[in-house]
Amino acid sequence: MTAATSETPLRVLLAIGDRTVEQQFVHDFPALGLVVARRTLDAAGLVEAAAASDIDVALVAADLHRLTEATLIALRERAVPVVVLARDEADTGRFQHVAQTLPARSPVTSVVAALRAAAARGADAVGGPSEPPPVTSGEEAPATDPHGEVIAVASGKGAPGKTTVALALAAELGRRGATVALVDGDLRGGNVAAYLDLDPRRGIVGLAASSGPLQERLAEELQAGPHCTVLAGVERAELAATLPADYLGAVIATLRTRVDRVVVDLGLPAEPAALRTAHTVVIVTAADLVSIWNARTGLPALRRLAPNARMHLLVNRQEGREHYGPDEVARALGVPVLGVVREDRKAARRAIAGQTPLSDTGGKAAHDLRTAAAVLGDAGDESRSAAAVPDGRPGRLLVER
Repeated sequence: MTAATSETPLRVLLAIGDRTVEQQFVHDFPALGLVVARRTLDAAGLVEAAAASDIDVALVAADLHRLTEATLIALRERAVPVVVLARDEADTGRFQHVAQTLPARSPVTSVVAALRAAAARGADAVGGPSEPPPVTSGEEAPATDPHGEVIAVASGKGAPGKTTVALALAAELGRRGATVALVDGDLRGGNVAAYLDLDPRRGIVGLAASSGPLQERLAEELQAGPHCTVLAGVERAELAATLPADYLGAVIATLRTRVDRVVVDLGLPAEPAALRTAHTVVIVTAADLVSIWNARTGLPALRRLAPNARMHLLVNRQEGREHYGPDEVARALGVPVLGVVREDRKAARRAIAGQTPLSDTGGKAAHDLRTAAAVLGDAGDESRSAAAVPDGRPGRLLVER
C-alpha cells in the first residue's frame, strides 16, 4: 500500500450502508483531494476489497451489515487504516480500541481530516483522529514486532498426523517456558477439543456469538491445555458459516498480543485468513510417495497465502527402508526438514487413551517431537530468522537420531 502524496488524491475504501450518505461522500470527496477507489455494502465485501493494492484508508459506518471488531482487526492486519463513523457512545466504545472513530454526523471536512490523519498514522493507530502521530527524531529504530510468533501447522490431504504434531509442538514450546496458545483452525470440523477432552461449547464459535471487546471475550473462551491454553474450533462444519469474514485471522492476531507463540492447527484447505498471519509454516508429511505427492500439491497455495513465512517440513511416522529419507523428501518438495518423527504405535495408543500430547508419552516419537519443538523454538527466538536456510535452498534441521 502506498500512502498518497500532496499531488496524489487519497484513495478511500468506502463502506457505508446508507445510500444517501454514501453518494454525498462520493460527490464531495474529489473537490477535497480524495477519491473513492472502492465501495462495499457489508463486512465480507469490506475485507475482500481491503486486499486490493489501490487503497490508502477505509471509511466505515458503524452500522455496516455484519461489521464486527474482528472485521476491523482483519483490516489492520492488511495494513489498512480505518476511520469508523460512530452513531453514538456505544459505537465509539465498541470500536475505538481497534480503529479511529469519528461521530457519524461530523461535517465532510472533519471526515476528510480524519481520513488524512489516519493514513498518516497508519493501521495500528486507534482512538480519536485528533491524536497526533508519534514524533520521531533522527534515525529510525529498526522495525520490530512486539507480538507473538504464529506457527501454522499444515499438511496435504490424507492423515499424516497434523493435529498430533500441532498438539505436541504447542505443549513442548510451553514446556520450554514460552506462553503458548493452541488454536484449532479447522473450520470444517476440528478435533482438538475432543482429543484433549475439552468443552467444545467454549471456543471460536462462542467467541463470535458473544459481545464485548475481543480481548475480554478471549479470556472466557480459552481453556487450559497441556502447557498451553487452547481455543477450541468449529465442532461441525455448518457452524463455520456463522463466523464473520476473516474472523479466524482476527482472533489469531489478537492472541498474538497475549502470548509468545500461537500454534494453529490448520484445516484442509487451510483458511486463508489464518495462513496469512503465519510467520512459520510447518508442513507435516509422511515419508511415503502418496503423502509426499499430497504435500507437493498443497505447497503452491501455502506459498501464495504466506509468501513471507518460513516453511519447514516435519516428516512424520517414518519407519523401515521402504520410506524415503529426509534428504530425499527435502529435495522432492524444495523445503528444509525441521525434523523426523519415527513411528511409535504403542506411544500413540497411550496418547489417545490418556488424551495427552504424544510428546508426553515417552518413547522415540516423543523424543523426536520434543527435539523438533526445541529447534523450532530456537529458530523463532533468533530474530525469527531462518538461520538454517540462509540462501533459501532446501536444507536440513534434523532431529538427533
